[in-house]
Amino acid sequence: MTHARTTELDALVGRVQHRLDILRETHEQLDRIRFRVTSPDNLVTVVADGSGAMVELELAENLRSVSARRLSSTIATVAADAALAALDQREAILQSLQASLTDS
Repeated sequence: MTHARTTELDALVGRVQHRLDILRETHEQLDRIRFRVTSPDNLVTVVADGSGAMVELELAENLRSVSARRLSSTIATVAADAALAALDQREAILQSLQASLTDS
């Protein structure tokens, strides 16, 4: 194998390793996404992950005066807001990944 060929292979391996590092870091960022939203009345807090799934639900202790309909509506609204925010964060990370892979 010639020196030029070895240099080309080394450069290729370097580029591939760089892309793998970018993919690994992106995967870690996606796994760390957690977006917390609390209702304006502080009765409900929802945490959503990078897929938009609810991973945590906190309810205030003073729920006796709140109707079930109001509480369920608040939970649904706050969960949707948290999911949308988490998915927006995921989209930003994936756009950054795309830009990184295009540049490298």
